[in-house]
Amino acid sequence: MATTTKPQDTDFTKDVLGRYICNGFDEAMKSTDKTASRADGSPQSDALPFDIVVIGGGSFGPVLAQHLFEKDKSHSHRILILEAGSLVLTEHFQNLPVLGLNPPGATETDPLVPRNEIWGLPWRSDVKGGFPGLAYCLGGRSVFFGGWSPQLLDFNGLTEMPDAKWPTNVKNDLNNKYFAEAATQIGTDVTNDFIRGALHHALRKQLHDGIKNGNVSDAISFNDLPVNPATPTGLSASKINEFKLEAPLAVQTKSASGLFPGNKFSAVPLMIDATRKASNESIYNGRPDDVKKRLMVVPHCRVIRLITEINNGTARVTGIDTIPQGFIPLAENTNVVLAIGTIESTRLALISFQGINQYNLIGQNLMAHLRSNLTIRIPRTSVKNLDAILQALESSALFVKGAHDRGPAEKGFFHLQITASGVSKPTTDSEAELFKKIPDFDSVSALNQSSDTTVVITIRGIGETETRNPGSFIRLASEQPRKMA
Repeated sequence: MATTTKPQDTDFTKDVLGRYICNGFDEAMKSTDKTASRADGSPQSDALPFDIVVIGGGSFGPVLAQHLFEKDKSHSHRILILEAGSLVLTEHFQNLPVLGLNPPGATETDPLVPRNEIWGLPWRSDVKGGFPGLAYCLGGRSVFFGGWSPQLLDFNGLTEMPDAKWPTNVKNDLNNKYFAEAATQIGTDVTNDFIRGALHHALRKQLHDGIKNGNVSDAISFNDLPVNPATPTGLSASKINEFKLEAPLAVQTKSASGLFPGNKFSAVPLMIDATRKASNESIYNGRPDDVKKRLMVVPHCRVIRLITEINNGTARVTGIDTIPQGFIPLAENTNVVLAIGTIESTRLALISFQGINQYNLIGQNLMAHLRSNLTIRIPRTSVKNLDAILQALESSALFVKGAHDRGPAEKGFFHLQITASGVSKPTTDSEAELFKKIPDFDSVSALNQSSDTTVVITIRGIGETETRNPGSFIRLASEQPRKMA
């Protein structure tokens, strides 16, 4: 079916955003056909194939595509993003009033349709405890993630990037360029702007003193942590160390003069910006021309297999098999990028690259984060350095980096994510006043006038599995992929 050229009217909305940001599968394929004609009947003999195809429009694909688009000074590359889901949100869901699209709980029973509108199970697993699913929408989990974005530690001889496992040039590029660029883009280069207030400062001071006095097991010494780049000048050593406990939250609350901040980071605004630029620069005879577009995004196109030619143990991707759209042939020099998450990318590689050298290593030596939560409620009097005349305590977010000796020459790293909220009524929600979009002044005023008697604190322990763990792997089952309804 041909994609309509005009925004469609649904029962409730006009789909201007979808039509202006995305392209249909048929439009993308036609834009590469030299024998086809433009809408005005003129030939499109100048049509070119896509030389970069990004599989996955979730957390990573749009960021990469936008970067390649912006860095292409010669305007000689065409980029195609294929996404299984729809355009649902245009930014992080916590930048919007409450919608109810939160990730559902884990399930071992596949309902064969997305839960909470977009959360689907792309495969069945024999792992007990279930899986909440993937976010089948443009932006993927980036529009739902918690925002904690700590930089890998590589300081004073203590490193999460050991030389034996990390190439020197990769480490240098990350430390000298990309970590800083990413921090600026997502907002973690500026601390104490999103989270502030009396409760936050009091808990930060109390936590600092506890670590300094050796009361937090395996907490990394302040001397082994780099100075937070956003630390104000002229502070005492103790205050500088307190800033090392600031939560690295991907929230941008300040920007250049006259520019709105990005708020909580997600990949979707980057994709919107790049696709609109691609459209605006593609004008032909007074209207946008798909043939001249350097970046196109096609939703509702799930990739289930890469078609490959194997020669002497090396594979070349010649096409892409999708549902429900069908086959996509690729030009000889087309580069294909897998950006659909660890498990899905591994599954796709296992299906597509049978016969390549070292095929048996695909899906091995995987890392996984482990998380455990502890929530407590304490009287406000248990928080030191807190002025008794304060009524509304607001919220806090703190971050502790830890390392545990696994053996004579190996450390296992972990961190603690700490959130806290002052509350006037019994609750277990430590984020009662955190990560919330409150659009009306009356609600904010009521929060500011509340008399908070207790503080709810959640400590999330985020650990890592041991490397080379033979019990951590991904392998194929006999069941074939299924189309999401």
